[in-house]
Amino acid sequence: MDCRQVQDAALRSTVARLAAAHPFYREHWAGVDLAAVRGIDDLPLLPLTTKAMFTAEPERFRLEPDGSPERQLWDIAYTSGSTSAPAPIYQSAYDFHAILAAQVRMAEIRGMHGEDRIANLYPLTPQPHGAWTRANHAAAVLGATVVCGMSGTSPWFGVTRRLPEVADLLVATRPTVLWGVPSYVRRVVDEVTRRGGTLPDVRMLAISGEAVTPAMAAQLAQLLAAAGAPDVVISNSLGASELQYGLVECVAGAGFHNPVPELLHIDAVDDDGLPVPPGTAGALTMTHLDRHGTVLVRYLLGDRVEVAHDACPHCGRLGGRVVAHHGRSGRSLKIKGQLVDTTVLEAAIAAVPGVADHRAVVRLLDPADPLSGDELVVQVCGSSPPDRVAAAVKLATRVTPAVEFTTADALFPADERMKPRRFVDERPALESRT
Repeated sequence: MDCRQVQDAALRSTVARLAAAHPFYREHWAGVDLAAVRGIDDLPLLPLTTKAMFTAEPERFRLEPDGSPERQLWDIAYTSGSTSAPAPIYQSAYDFHAILAAQVRMAEIRGMHGEDRIANLYPLTPQPHGAWTRANHAAAVLGATVVCGMSGTSPWFGVTRRLPEVADLLVATRPTVLWGVPSYVRRVVDEVTRRGGTLPDVRMLAISGEAVTPAMAAQLAQLLAAAGAPDVVISNSLGASELQYGLVECVAGAGFHNPVPELLHIDAVDDDGLPVPPGTAGALTMTHLDRHGTVLVRYLLGDRVEVAHDACPHCGRLGGRVVAHHGRSGRSLKIKGQLVDTTVLEAAIAAVPGVADHRAVVRLLDPADPLSGDELVVQVCGSSPPDRVAAAVKLATRVTPAVEFTTADALFPADERMKPRRFVDERPALESRT
């Protein structure tokens, strides 16, 4: 049976299961002829599911327990909560074993193996989050050694480590893989070298959680070379809390592969929810094909991407891969009278050669006067001239910013954050600004 036949059979089973026991889709699919959904090609017959729908009622996206082992609760992870309150994602026992299988496939694709010594540099978060948790589970199923940096926040017992302690731990344990958010990985490696340490055994960076610009990749390679690791593979991935695993590259530039097409279908769709032609950007959707806890169908992840369904020319894998990423659906707001898409703003800054890291801040000219004018301040670290940064931002947004040069430590002093906040609006909330 080929890949598409496996997916078609799994989708038919899932649709039947959800129609019987999924509180949200029983209602959302009212009036849909579910008997006509015979395979992946029929997915457009089902309406799209938005992130707002899920985060508003996450409990209604969990299959009703029926006493079977497949639906017994194993664990709960939460979304990062960057745009809303964290929403629970329920893993049944079946789902957790599937996540382990996905981690094995991810490792095969990116070249990670059981002989590796993995440094888990994701932060410990107040609520369980997939990044820190699943990196440890990946090491377990691979038979690899893992050491946890344990940055993050522990509001109750203070069991986390600060940056210098994490750096010393890595020097002592000599990892071969550094796994985490790229901006924090960079800070750790920089701290190692500043403290006179080395990381001679590192052969791979397994990174996810934020876009990696060419400048950031070059800086990571340079820092690792200075730390005694001159030949390191940077293995990028595209992750989502709703997946509990990631789409990964076999080689740089080959696209982010779906590691388990028997469990997941991905596609890019237009504004009407129809798949776009190859080479065309659309909204990234995911459909769980074989889950028993939280289940999402035709779910909009918020990314603008191009998806290819042919065999990868490098590794030959099928199952869909994201071959181009055009950013995330942004939030538009007024800055200095101009309507600005924050996604466009962040992309414009990141694309400037020499910008290693950045943050955009909107603040009032007079903090004491909430009705005063505002200003856009772009804070960057790197080597790009400030006029080049300002020109790129003005071209993309029609707003001329002030540019401040600073350090990564000053930009993101709270290294416990899962993802750096690259846009901060310090103004009082006003309806006229949205």
